[in-house]
Amino acid sequence: MYSNSKIAKAVRLAMFAGAATTATISTSAFSAETGAEEVERIEVTGSRIKRSEFESASPISVFDADQIKASGVASVDEFLKDIPSFSGFQMGASTNNGSDTGQKKVDLRGLEFNRTLVLINGRRQIGDVNGDGAVDIGAVPIGMVKRIEVLRDGASTIYGADAIAGVVNIILKDDVEGIEMSVNWGAGTEDGQAENVGFSIVAGTASDKGSFTMGIEYSQQSEMKQDEKDWALETLYPILDRDPTSSTFNTFQPQNSASSNSRKITLANGDTYIVDEATGRTRPFGKDFDGNRVDDTYNYAPVNALVTPNERFQFAANGKYEYIDDHELYMETLYTRRTSHQRLAPDASFNTPGIDQKIPASNPHNPFGDTPNNDEGISGEAVTLNRRFTESGGRIYEQAADTFRMVLGGQGYLNDTLGYDISFTYAENETIEETKNLHRIDRWNIMVDPAKCAANDACTTAVGADGFNPFAPYGSITDDELGFLMANSLKNLSWGRMMLFQAGLNGEAESIDFGSGALGWAAGFEHRFEEGRFSPDEFMAEGLTTSGASPAQKGSFTVDELYVEMNMPVTNDLTVDASLRYSDYDTVGDTTNFKIGVDYQVLDWAKVRGGFSTGFRAPNITEINQVEAADNPVVENWCEFMDRRTDITDTMRTNCLALGVPSNDDSELGFAYQSSVTEKAPAKGSLKPEESESFTIGMVLTPIENLSISFDYWDITVDNLIGVPRYNDLSHSCLDSTNLSSPACSVFRDWDGEASGPIIFDLYPADAVLTYGNLGELSTNGLDIDVQYTMDVDFGFGNQLDFRWSATNTFTREETFGLTGTNETVGTASGFAVYPELKMNASANLSADDWNIQWAMRYIGETDDAARPASITDDAVAEDIIYHDLSGSYTFGTVSFAVGLSNLTDEDAPRFHSAFNANTEPGTYDVIGRRIFGTVNVKF
Repeated sequence: MYSNSKIAKAVRLAMFAGAATTATISTSAFSAETGAEEVERIEVTGSRIKRSEFESASPISVFDADQIKASGVASVDEFLKDIPSFSGFQMGASTNNGSDTGQKKVDLRGLEFNRTLVLINGRRQIGDVNGDGAVDIGAVPIGMVKRIEVLRDGASTIYGADAIAGVVNIILKDDVEGIEMSVNWGAGTEDGQAENVGFSIVAGTASDKGSFTMGIEYSQQSEMKQDEKDWALETLYPILDRDPTSSTFNTFQPQNSASSNSRKITLANGDTYIVDEATGRTRPFGKDFDGNRVDDTYNYAPVNALVTPNERFQFAANGKYEYIDDHELYMETLYTRRTSHQRLAPDASFNTPGIDQKIPASNPHNPFGDTPNNDEGISGEAVTLNRRFTESGGRIYEQAADTFRMVLGGQGYLNDTLGYDISFTYAENETIEETKNLHRIDRWNIMVDPAKCAANDACTTAVGADGFNPFAPYGSITDDELGFLMANSLKNLSWGRMMLFQAGLNGEAESIDFGSGALGWAAGFEHRFEEGRFSPDEFMAEGLTTSGASPAQKGSFTVDELYVEMNMPVTNDLTVDASLRYSDYDTVGDTTNFKIGVDYQVLDWAKVRGGFSTGFRAPNITEINQVEAADNPVVENWCEFMDRRTDITDTMRTNCLALGVPSNDDSELGFAYQSSVTEKAPAKGSLKPEESESFTIGMVLTPIENLSISFDYWDITVDNLIGVPRYNDLSHSCLDSTNLSSPACSVFRDWDGEASGPIIFDLYPADAVLTYGNLGELSTNGLDIDVQYTMDVDFGFGNQLDFRWSATNTFTREETFGLTGTNETVGTASGFAVYPELKMNASANLSADDWNIQWAMRYIGETDDAARPASITDDAVAEDIIYHDLSGSYTFGTVSFAVGLSNLTDEDAPRFHSAFNANTEPGTYDVIGRRIFGTVNVKF
């Protein structure tokens, strides 16, 4: 017989204690007869031992469905990313430019997505098999979420690989009786931007023998483009004001630098020109005919998405049935269909390394060719043209993704103390990504060459008798010419599958009694198989577009694991937990990890908890089958404004001068520069698992009734880090060595891409070539503080007041690589990632029997730009920011209403110099502004 009342009581207790004092139950809870007394045994997140109490030596945060609803978020990831212990890069609906777009992932402790393990009902979900291996949290229907448990401690011995930073365990509803219908809506208050709508139906039934709960959900997130926010309308870049008559003379002012891929003509000697749209004459790029600076760049910002659209249809079901006393069968099913897309600025005839894209001198429109039309007297020269194909409307990346997960299992008790749990999990995902409006490099080379075009009937038909004029103003390319040039509907297929068999026993060793209780234990075996394949479009595979070559990939791995765990109540006040896991991969060999934790009740109102563990992350399928890949990071030129910089050494200045960089302000580039970084594949079989060590120690205080205060110090180190150093760290290390003698200099290449050379060439940072592998170390530590207090009040209209305050102060986050040394990243903002020293949340909730009102605050601390000091930019700091949220709900019979405002004071996202998207980091900061949301829920 199952005791729902006891489960409910356990959940209520856990919700009060929350992050501060307790771990909580999982979805499966059994009761066993011990004489006439029924004892509830539950499974704590971070342990497989079913026990009759709720204490844990590990810090765990618990968030229930009401808290998620009060936040007004449209998906689970949006709720998690605001929790103080999550920092770094959070991927969600605001991620428009980057890999794995369309998915939703979270970063715990700033250790990156694939070092946070995401579970559903305590079991694994398939990750991004053909990417970083991390789980797309968007595949979890928010309407089915019962609660979320965040284990802020390493858990590799309990759950296996990937739980280095911790665990996010999403518990789905399984105890609904009747039907619940919910409709939600949200949008920015300025003009209804970024609107989201959704509805869900959750139905369930229960009896003494079991229960079944099913949910269907639909949600839609509308697109919001950068031109809907003034602060994102232009891509800002600091330019030195050289006008002595200006009030801002000799200071850096933000200007729309945009992209130099804007009808720019480059000659063999590197000089750049443009055909003036008004006169048809050539002039220097970026200057008028009198030599004054003009803006010839292309502003790509307005057409980029700030919030990306997605549509999800989701189905979930949980069921269990007791076929005989104390033995039940259970099942879980989850399916998500997601369609999403990202929008980037129009493609351009970029200068692709290794591919000759010159417009020959024979082109009659080439102003420097055989029929010259320039004032410089240059003729007979083939030129490079960087032209945006604005006529296409922009690049579109569409995804259609299907994710399916099914769990079948049985659990029960063989006697009063010995339990078992056997299950099989099958999960599969498939994503078809369709790319539109990329141009074909081969077709471009045909169109700009009159001889090649004349020999191609399709080209001749498209361009007509006058031929193709690539130098003409924007808007001049015809639909026929676009039809020939563009490689539309390029489709890549990603597919992955996971199969997981788990068999475990748990119980109590009554013969080993410490006087305060018997030894609790759990042991088991797990077998997991994962496989994946990536099938690129033929044009992608051959590198015939500006997206670069995308080779096919296919791989798999198998792992067999054994684990054992013990809970030892040494005294009434001291409990010791210990666990051990052995993992054997057919790809990278075996690894053994352990964990030990202590929970000591020092006083009735004070306890100490802590632990030490080792962990691991095995290389995922993409890493095991890593092929040569290219990246184009925005890089910093340390020689630019060398006399003004406060972040370089005398050695660096000496090297910059030796490389021919002007010591005065003539070194200004005036725009953000992207270099090419080639990551060569490691030797087959050379990758090893990442290894980690985690240490936590904390104190939980309950000095008065209903007040709980916790302090937890944490320290995590990851060795054998898989990856490559950052470009800026490499270039800094190289320049900061006498006569460029650092080994870091060896990764840079001259413009021919072959010989080792200086890291700059006429100011422009060179490309780099590295070999992917176990090259680094990542370490971080900090302090979590959680305070919760509940008090009864008599305000005449409210009877309970709840206060919560949570904060994470990260002390260090250090990245160490052999070529670059150690670099501190805490307190910095760079590109996609923001690592504040301090994040915190607070809330006050006043409630009565049928209503509540809540104020909440979210704080993100100040961070310094990682690339530039204040001496050479107009904004070297991402300022600290506080968001205020207000929400309330009212229940009338079977109907409940909830409404709220997030970002009540309409704060703009803070800008910082090296921000990659929209002058800020949309994954960290609120980009919508003040937003209203509401929900109506009806129960039958």
